[in-house]
Amino acid sequence: MYVKARKALLSAAISVGALALAPGAMAQTPSVNEGAPGGPLTQVSIGNDLSCQVQHTGDSALELFPSSATPGDCGTFVAVGGTLYTPDFSNHSGTATSGLGTRTPFTAVSQTPVSGSGSSSTPFRVTTVANVGGTGLQVSQIDSYVAGQESYRTDVTIKNTGSGSQSLVLYRAGDCFLQNTDVGFGFTEASGGVGCAANANNSPPGRIEEWVPISPGSNFTEDAFSTVWNQVGSQQPFPNTCAMCTTSTDNGAGISWTASIEPGQSQTFSHFTTFSPTGKAGPPPTTPTTKKPTLKVSGVPSTCTTRNFTARYTSTNASKGTTVTLDGKRVASTKRSKFSVAVKVTSLRRGRHVLRAVATGASSTKATKVRTFSRCAARRRVAPRFTG
Repeated sequence: MYVKARKALLSAAISVGALALAPGAMAQTPSVNEGAPGGPLTQVSIGNDLSCQVQHTGDSALELFPSSATPGDCGTFVAVGGTLYTPDFSNHSGTATSGLGTRTPFTAVSQTPVSGSGSSSTPFRVTTVANVGGTGLQVSQIDSYVAGQESYRTDVTIKNTGSGSQSLVLYRAGDCFLQNTDVGFGFTEASGGVGCAANANNSPPGRIEEWVPISPGSNFTEDAFSTVWNQVGSQQPFPNTCAMCTTSTDNGAGISWTASIEPGQSQTFSHFTTFSPTGKAGPPPTTPTTKKPTLKVSGVPSTCTTRNFTARYTSTNASKGTTVTLDGKRVASTKRSKFSVAVKVTSLRRGRHVLRAVATGASSTKATKVRTFSRCAARRRVAPRFTG
């Protein structure tokens, strides 16, 4: 096919160009990578024009065409008022998006550096802002990634800063380059998820990349990559079809939403993009929230004392137990949630002493309680004085 031959020539040209250019000089469009060095998504690159590119550990090629260029033929598209707004593909180091037809690039406004630690509570995060021409619409897109997962999340917020209502179609789509090859099958899910697969209908489960909607009301498509771009170029919602579910081809896929946004209002559309070598489709598994341990103590005198006493402890979520030390020496260690420690003040030297308790929970989270007390000086006995 002419289109496939053209893509092959383009891919070869990019590879040759990569040999001649210094690292980072391949693409003119700036991008930020929030992937994790340990993977499994080692690259999640977001262009400042709302484009994207991904790499999964174990793959020598990138996951979206062009397979050696960042950003790739992937991203956010908005059709409004008879105009299609897209990433600035003409300023990428290569593209095969001619099927989009006439389009206008987004106007880049800002892009943040990567923030967050990559944990489930503070994922890696990049915020990209772009204007939709002179429509009064502005896109604020947050892409976030939790290290260790095979999905990253995209939240696209469109705000109408103009004076009139705006009806639009929002697309999130890409040209698949699955498992180091530019051909594959399609598959869909009852949830509205759609993607490219190594096996027909992802049966048996094999390598996949998938767009998984979070926000309701989405439409989907899977087809030859050029047809997917034609569908975006038509500025109509995706047709809810998987044209190549049983036919191997150079394919792409995506999801879309329709919306009408009033002046001063905004709407957010969210989805996951999943890459799995085992065919595990759908959103990433929910990461359980680790409950931190708590620790309470009572019975420790607040003033100096010469009397023995009992310190009483109550812990929660201390799955790995609680240890109590007196002046740095361990005096108790238990996994019970309630326990007591008898302190023999009469055997201690005069002065200040420290009781420290540390409760340890899951993921080595800790809670610490420190109580101090003092042994008073012994009262001097005064011998009776006799007069007379």
